[in-house]
Amino acid sequence: GKRFFLYFEGVGSYAAVYLNNKYAGSHAGGRTTFTLDITRLIKTDGSQNQLEVRANHPANIKDLPWVCGGCSDERGFSEGSQPLGIFRPVQLVVTNDVRIQPFGVHAWADVQEKATLHINATIKNYSTVTKNINITHQLLDAGRKLVAQVSQSKKLNAGDSIELSAKDITVSKPTLWSDKSPYLYSIESIITENGKTIDRLTTAFGFRTINFKTASNQFTLNGKPVFINGIAMKWITSAGFNGFRDGHQPHNLLYGSICNRQGILWWTQLSAHVWYDTKEFRDNFKTLLREWVIERRNDPAVILWGLQNESKIPKAFAEECTALIRSLDPTASSQRLVTTCNGGEGTDWDVPQNWTGTYGGNPAEYGKDLKRQVLIGEYGAWRTLDLHTEGGFRQNGVLSEDRMRQLMEQKIRLAESVKDSVAGQFFWLLTSHDNPGRVQGGVIMRSKQ
Repeated sequence: GKRFFLYFEGVGSYAAVYLNNKYAGSHAGGRTTFTLDITRLIKTDGSQNQLEVRANHPANIKDLPWVCGGCSDERGFSEGSQPLGIFRPVQLVVTNDVRIQPFGVHAWADVQEKATLHINATIKNYSTVTKNINITHQLLDAGRKLVAQVSQSKKLNAGDSIELSAKDITVSKPTLWSDKSPYLYSIESIITENGKTIDRLTTAFGFRTINFKTASNQFTLNGKPVFINGIAMKWITSAGFNGFRDGHQPHNLLYGSICNRQGILWWTQLSAHVWYDTKEFRDNFKTLLREWVIERRNDPAVILWGLQNESKIPKAFAEECTALIRSLDPTASSQRLVTTCNGGEGTDWDVPQNWTGTYGGNPAEYGKDLKRQVLIGEYGAWRTLDLHTEGGFRQNGVLSEDRMRQLMEQKIRLAESVKDSVAGQFFWLLTSHDNPGRVQGGVIMRSKQ
């Protein structure tokens, strides 16, 4: 028989779903996806269905990592936004009784002269009878030519949800994914019953290795040094950047697709400076973390897992979360490092920020700073829109657009001078942070960071 599912990409902050006045399910969080089985509730006789999504955003939320975008107890301060209501697409998905679960194919590879590919598939039998199925994974190159294939047969009892592993699939001389040449294969996962195809899922996949733990402190991609030069998404390729950092919550999954296709190195992030010492917060945080990783772990563009920016998470809980990420992604910590940024313990790396020239410090030392810090999660400057000044850079000068340009040029040139001994840097963020109320020469003007 047929099964019917509602797939929500984003509903904030607490979603309760009703179909034909009957409860279908709920989800807390907003920035990760959820899927509900509505087979028992949907009308298939041609009559009208009534779908109701109740999106609730009460005051003083204390059990989610995205409160006003991550403002925690710091009233009036927010990095990012907290979208409300249905803010990302919704799909009705129709399948057979046996299906691959949402984000149910997970692939990774060990890449040397040849690649060893591993594929896990989570499959569920939603029917009330035993099913004998076969699953075939086909690795196809960019021209849709078959490169490798593996098949397994399995008996699924009624209601069973199982994970089938296909290990040690050898791929000779794979074309590698890189920032300069983002080559993508596809994995076609096909379930058949009695020779008939009953489900099919396509997963984009790129073969690559990454390493942050090099003797030279450089980041390497496929064994070759790459200087990570990150910024906001729409400025990346046109301005010569090659890296993107979420700021600071899970973005639409379209971002991953774009990064994969364009060779953009992606530092995906879960949350920012928020912590509530309650069981409800811990449970929701780990649930959302699991969803975040599972949704993104196949993306070759992902090079870092960002647990929290300017972290307030206690060390023990950060260690617990890091272990959870490692259990979901076999390449975590060995290739993709788990991070906090500008504060935090318990992950692989607390990546520093460097705002010299804005919050004190000497920007002329930026090259030396970068060599010591290896990767800088944020550098940037304050500016006031449409305010212009003449002359060279002044450390204590008016926060004009010209001063920002001079400061950024200085830092970029210094970074270029040391890029053979560092991993990289992320520019924050060119057009973010509207900051009204800054006083310039006695006049209140609109400011930006």
